[in-house]
Amino acid sequence: MEREISGVPGAKLFGGEGIRKSFGRKAVLEGADLRLPVGGIVGIFGLNGAGKTTLLRILAGLDSDFSGSLYKADFEDVGYMAPDENFPPDMTVRGAVDFFDRFGKGADGEAIFSALREANIREKQLLLSMSLGMRQYFRFLLTVHCATSVCLFDEPFTNLDVNLRARVADTMIRECGDDRLFLVTTHEIKEIETLIDGFFVLKGGRLSEYYPSEDVRERTGKSVEEFYRDAVNGAGPKGF
Repeated sequence: MEREISGVPGAKLFGGEGIRKSFGRKAVLEGADLRLPVGGIVGIFGLNGAGKTTLLRILAGLDSDFSGSLYKADFEDVGYMAPDENFPPDMTVRGAVDFFDRFGKGADGEAIFSALREANIREKQLLLSMSLGMRQYFRFLLTVHCATSVCLFDEPFTNLDVNLRARVADTMIRECGDDRLFLVTTHEIKEIETLIDGFFVLKGGRLSEYYPSEDVRERTGKSVEEFYRDAVNGAGPKGF
C-alpha cells in the first residue's frame, strides 16, 4: 500500500515550500515544494544541472542562502551523503568513524565495521589508499548508520561495482522503515526503482507532483525509468 504524501494526521513532515535559489543571475530552484512524512524511500530525479544537489544541501541545512521555508529545521536529525569528499590524507577508516561519531550525527560503529569487513575493507586502512568506489561505499555507511531519522543520499551508486551496488540497495531496505526517511537523488534509476515508494521529477527549477512507483507501473504500463524519461523529455507523464 502506497504512503500518502499529504494530509497525514499527526505525521512528522520533512521538506520545504517555495524554495528558490539562484547563483548570480542563474535561477536553479524556482519555487520547489516538497512535503514528505518521515518513513520510506523516495527518489528525486532530474537531468544534470537540474538542482538536485542544491536542493539536498538546503534540506540538510548546509545552504541557508535561499528563499522559501522548511518544514523541519532540526538539522541535527538529518544526515547527508554529499557527492564529493574531503578526507585528510592521514585519516584511517577507524579514525573517520570515531570522528563522525564524536562530532557528526553519531555512528553505529559495530554496524559500519561489520559491513566494511564483508567488503574486505580494513579498519586501519588509509581512506585515500582506497578506490573511489570503496570510499563512496564508506561514506554511504557513515550516513545510513548515523543516528538520524532523515538521510539524504546524493548519487549513492556512483563509482560502485555491481557487488557494492547490491550492498547499498540491501542496506537501504534493511535500515529504512516507518520511522526513517531516505531521500535519494540518482541517475541510476534502474538500481533504485524497485526500492522506492515513489519519486519526484525536478525540472525547470520545480518539483513535480509525487508519483507513487506502483501507481506509475499500473496506470502507465511503464517502468519508473521509462516514465521519468518521458517527463524530462517533454512527452509528459501520461496517465496522471
